[in-house]
Amino acid sequence: MGGNVIQPSGRPPQQRPLRRWSLLATLALAVSFGAGCGSESAESADSTAGNPITVTHRLGETVVTGTPKRIVALDAQWLDATLALGVTPVGYLDNISLITGGKRPPWEPESLPDAKALTTTGDLAEQVATLEPDLILASAFTTDQAQYDKLSRLAPTIPALSSMQVDRWTDQVRTVGKILRREGKATEVIDGVYRQIDDVARRHPGLSGKTYLTCWLAGPNQLMVLADPNDGAAEVFTRLGLRLPKHMVDEASNGGRLSLSPERLGDLDSDLLVATGEPLKQLPGYGTLPSVRKGSIVFIDLVSGSGLNQPTALSLPYILNELEPALAKAAT
Repeated sequence: MGGNVIQPSGRPPQQRPLRRWSLLATLALAVSFGAGCGSESAESADSTAGNPITVTHRLGETVVTGTPKRIVALDAQWLDATLALGVTPVGYLDNISLITGGKRPPWEPESLPDAKALTTTGDLAEQVATLEPDLILASAFTTDQAQYDKLSRLAPTIPALSSMQVDRWTDQVRTVGKILRREGKATEVIDGVYRQIDDVARRHPGLSGKTYLTCWLAGPNQLMVLADPNDGAAEVFTRLGLRLPKHMVDEASNGGRLSLSPERLGDLDSDLLVATGEPLKQLPGYGTLPSVRKGSIVFIDLVSGSGLNQPTALSLPYILNELEPALAKAAT
């Protein structure tokens, strides 16, 4: 399988309590893993292509030798990081598509149907093995030590990069770019997305210092709210100049998301509110929210909500277009 070598570090991963209440976690726990492959680029032929690459991640370290050509992408973030670098996987499992009944995210390229879509039924490792991968990019939420060990016997495996609930998409793009010897392309992709975010910030300078929240009405008794400024899902808002309300950050002292009862809707007192779940409008106190009075609340569907909670180089430009009218209102 491409002569790749796995060398787990043996170091215990950094431990941090994970809040599993978020939209992303809810979606990801319903998902297994996927597989992928890619073609070579000019950067693949670089003189450093033979040097081993060491990736440090939540479960230790993985060493990759050579340039992988058959990549397994096990969640939407890793999948999009690979696609953004011009690599079409041989197979994949996209949790966003799965939870929407097979609806493909509109930001996915037309090349994706050429890949093998894996299923959540049966033994996932066996499905991955049939694709003869030489790199596996695993799901952050469903790869525990036992699953990691199982997948690592097939090929070098990279799970979550950090102890955060959602990894930064930029870290993932850089990691894949380094492994595939496409670091120049990775920088180009990241800079391109940053330019689009910065353009929005320039058009709406009043966003600087304003507050934001994202929430999902997960059920009749549960509001899931992002409350960690260091979470990967917060990065785009931070770059726009926005910040999370201090009372939310203080309440979620361990980071991650908060699970609130609908009776606490009034606590969502941010200048900008990005919501998934139209029934939110029926909750008592909805009309008194600052974002509702200001017209700076925006409702996005489950696909876009997932793409925002699990941001990628492909999803963010699409979702920014959806958010900009509300961003303009929040900036005033």
